[in-house]
Amino acid sequence: MRIYFSLLLLSLHFFCSSQNSFQTLKKDLEHKIAYSDFKTALDIINKNRERYGNLEKNDLDVMKTKILTEFGLYDEAFKVSQNLLANSEITEEQKLKIHVERALIYEINDDYKSCLSELKKAEALFIKHPEFKVKNYSNFLIRKSSYYRVNGYSEKAYDLALQAKKYAESVSDKVNMPVVELILGLGNRKANPESELRHYNRSLYLYKQLNHYEAIISMYSNLSYFYLLRGEYKMANTYIDSAITISSKSNVLNYKADVFQTKSDILEKQNKADSALYYYKIASELYRQYNGEQRDLKIKELEIEYNFDKEKSEKRLLKKDIRITRILNIALFVLIMILSFFAWQITKDKRKIEIQRQKIAENNITLKTNVEEKQFLVEELNHRVKNNLAVILSLIDFQKDQAGNKNYKSIFDDLHQRIKTITIAHEFYSYSVNHSDNDLIEASDYISKIIESHQNSALRAFQYINDIESIYFNVDKILSLGLLVNELVTNSLKHAQSGDAQLIIYINLRKTNNEVELNYSDNGTVFCFENNNNSLGLLIIEGMVKQLKGNYTREKANYKIIFPNVRT
Repeated sequence: MRIYFSLLLLSLHFFCSSQNSFQTLKKDLEHKIAYSDFKTALDIINKNRERYGNLEKNDLDVMKTKILTEFGLYDEAFKVSQNLLANSEITEEQKLKIHVERALIYEINDDYKSCLSELKKAEALFIKHPEFKVKNYSNFLIRKSSYYRVNGYSEKAYDLALQAKKYAESVSDKVNMPVVELILGLGNRKANPESELRHYNRSLYLYKQLNHYEAIISMYSNLSYFYLLRGEYKMANTYIDSAITISSKSNVLNYKADVFQTKSDILEKQNKADSALYYYKIASELYRQYNGEQRDLKIKELEIEYNFDKEKSEKRLLKKDIRITRILNIALFVLIMILSFFAWQITKDKRKIEIQRQKIAENNITLKTNVEEKQFLVEELNHRVKNNLAVILSLIDFQKDQAGNKNYKSIFDDLHQRIKTITIAHEFYSYSVNHSDNDLIEASDYISKIIESHQNSALRAFQYINDIESIYFNVDKILSLGLLVNELVTNSLKHAQSGDAQLIIYINLRKTNNEVELNYSDNGTVFCFENNNNSLGLLIIEGMVKQLKGNYTREKANYKIIFPNVRT
């Protein structure tokens, strides 16, 4: 009898110790999440999750859902939330937190109908359990306000933000108060700049009281952007320099990258191109590191999910063994049987570890195969895009043949040539899973192909003289440049009147350290489009110059276009 009583006391002691240990761990994780130390929190959860029972695991998975959302791993976060909602042992409060977090995931992915559905489910739980409000209601109102703001209901969103502020003050919710002030500032954007600035400063003050460095950096960046939009570069520089000063204390790479990107934007507005490029390169490197971090976390989550499914299957087998063992434990040799079981378990664990190592190695091979398959699919997609563009060109030609009006035929010819320009770009560009591979196109070859296309299809013969340096651009920039050149050539063919002489087109493209200059002209002497500034061709020219972030001057049909040289 004494032996059984001693075992009971020992079990109670281990249970209480485990509960105290988990509460300490939970508080530590909540603090790290509140202060944006997401990577450390995720490592702790993954390392400790299997030590606890289902209730504690659910708590950890709720926090994990939030962390994965903050890292931008929305598919992984959604999958964890689905598993939680399918778990019969999930508590009502855990379910409430998951619905609010899923609302954020849907909002970020522009699924506003599903977002509203999750908010309504959370609201129903608040009605059923008003005791949940103290810890969760401020965050719920913030989420609901954000939903209405992004859907254009600014007054409703602002009213909900005021409710959130009032409730947070009533329960001394110091964590969400600065978030509420930030949302109130966003609610006053454009309508009341003074009120917007006041709420931003209030949010910054509250974050400073919490010593929340990541949030302080973010607020400095928001204030800098506020002044940047108003052309107050001195104040914008003051705040962004403050953010840069303390950015070394942040472990969140995308926060730091946003700061240096904002600094680059300010310097670019001040026409300090060299300094702007310096900070742009820092921001680009931080964004690259952040994307790498996301990729590593995604791979790790796949490994964890694989191991979890395997362990779940093994646990089912293990439970059968435990039931048999419990029957044997009724006998007089219960203590000897327990010791024997532990010895057997140690040996089995060693075998499991070795098997898991082999499985991980096999999984790595599978992942490599998947990457190769994805590369094949990307190449196949590129091939289909080219085929589809060819089909579109054929359909345009067919429709052109069906049109009786000469003006319509001309419109179809212009459309055909624009799409042909896009098709040529796809012929030069090779898509890859790794976006840094094969992402630059040489301008001279591309422009020559466009001119050649015009020479093959135009009814009017012309001569082409080029002076184009060897310059490489990424696909987005080269496409804008190609469409621009296409429209210029089209204008010359339509409107340049050279008398009895053959039409000659001149194209000069050269680069400096920071800029690219395009000079375009022809030998036309009369220009019929001078007063038609609203024509589609001229609108496309102006649009493409804007897309290149450049500017242009025009004297009759002679263009001089300058845009930044930002090859990466």
